[in-house]
Amino acid sequence: MARVTVEDCIRYYPNRFEMVHLASKRARQLLKGMPPLLETGSDKPTVQALREMGEGLISWDTLYDMEAQERQRLAAAYAEEEAENEAS
Repeated sequence: MARVTVEDCIRYYPNRFEMVHLASKRARQLLKGMPPLLETGSDKPTVQALREMGEGLISWDTLYDMEAQERQRLAAAYAEEEAENEAS
């Protein structure tokens, strides 16, 4: 897919408002460092989010699951760092 268009995404997300909201949330996740679901090179986060949506890889459930996994990962890293600091 050389170019992402609304038509690529609309088949998965018929409500344009929902599509824009979902894309912006995913783009923010990518900006915060979450890994992309598609390896497309050096696309900007917005384009990357739309590409993932155009392939049907993103849904609200997917976003919430990814956020929960990220929170668990950060909590574990924080706990590990605290344990190291207390041991010193």
